Amino acid sequence: MKKSLLAILLVLLAVGCFHESVMAADTKGTVDPVSGKPCYQCHRSKITALYVHEAVAGKECTPCHQVAAGSHQSDKTLFAVKDKSAKLCQECHESQAAPKSVHPVIESDGCIGCHAPHNSPLKRLLRFEVPRLCFECHDRGLVEQKETAKGTGFRDGVQNLHYLHAGEKNGLPCLACHDVHASSQLHLMRTKGSVGKDAVTIVYSATDKGGNCAVSCHDALGYERK
Repeated sequence: MKKSLLAILLVLLAVGCFHESVMAADTKGTVDPVSGKPCYQCHRSKITALYVHEAVAGKECTPCHQVAAGSHQSDKTLFAVKDKSAKLCQECHESQAAPKSVHPVIESDGCIGCHAPHNSPLKRLLRFEVPRLCFECHDRGLVEQKETAKGTGFRDGVQNLHYLHAGEKNGLPCLACHDVHASSQLHLMRTKGSVGKDAVTIVYSATDKGGNCAVSCHDALGYERK
């Protein structure tokens, strides 16, 4: 009988220790100074996805959010984002401001124009898959119109060179030639293309009415808008 009671007590003690360790783990992270509860207990959706931003994977909100006493349900400024521009992201990520051309969406909307700040079902926390993501801002006519007089600056006369490269016949993805963040070349032109085992090199130069492109997949060619 005594052995049975001792066994029960040991089990209860083990369960109690396990419960305490779970509770300790369950309360880590940024804590609301008013309720005393970790933020993620009410905002679990921010940390539950296939890909979670490393900044919040440890359930810490303070790298990006202010924390102040008060009801943030009624006053949204109490836990506001510290800075909605790309400057906040650049506290951890490399700045994209130095290269010759920078993706305009970074300058206008910061990084959240393309990336979800907390989590995403997609790699790199993308909001949508490419090319859908690109066409959230860019007109699909870029790759659907064979000829255009103003739909794109990348045209020879009225021949749409975006269509020639990325239209239904050749179907090169946008990222084959363009960098998503910034480039040492104008128009976000990559120095090294992203397609194929041996990705092509790209040397691009602009002119007043067009440009010249020397790539390893075809001879050096120029174009001029009419």
